[in-house]
Amino acid sequence: MNLGEYSDSALFILSLKPMSGYELSRKLKWDGSMVSGGTIRPLLKSLEYHGFIRYEMRGRAKVYHLTSKGEKYVSNLRLFRENIRERMLAVSMGRDLLFPDVLASIEDTTILNEAIDKMAAVIIRQVKVAFVLRKAGNTEAIDRMISNLNDVIKEILSAEKPKIKQ
Repeated sequence: MNLGEYSDSALFILSLKPMSGYELSRKLKWDGSMVSGGTIRPLLKSLEYHGFIRYEMRGRAKVYHLTSKGEKYVSNLRLFRENIRERMLAVSMGRDLLFPDVLASIEDTTILNEAIDKMAAVIIRQVKVAFVLRKAGNTEAIDRMISNLNDVIKEILSAEKPKIKQ
């Protein structure tokens, strides 16, 4: 079930208040520009088809709002994002105190945010794979995946030792 790149944002915005597709498209900005009707209409139809939203007619406008499934999804999404944020800070601060040093510098914080942007999709993919493996009871594959990732990181750190703090 691929609902597209705007789905989470659209659901989050609709969790704040019901609105028309036009109003949602104005709030769903990407790179500073409004999302087009050619993007928003299929997105809304898909979210409706999958049971996350429904609409009511108000005059000639369709006003969209979350269903209970959509509300649960947004609630769980908020918890998921908070968990990721807390875990990343806890791990970084508990092991090497990298983030406190980085966050003291605007330039380093910018570089950190760029690194997070580059790695986010890969990390989420790894989490999805780990979830599927865990749900199937295959914890050995998860352990193997973690071991392989740690081996790659050690290899990179040893090759880049003068440049990267360990």
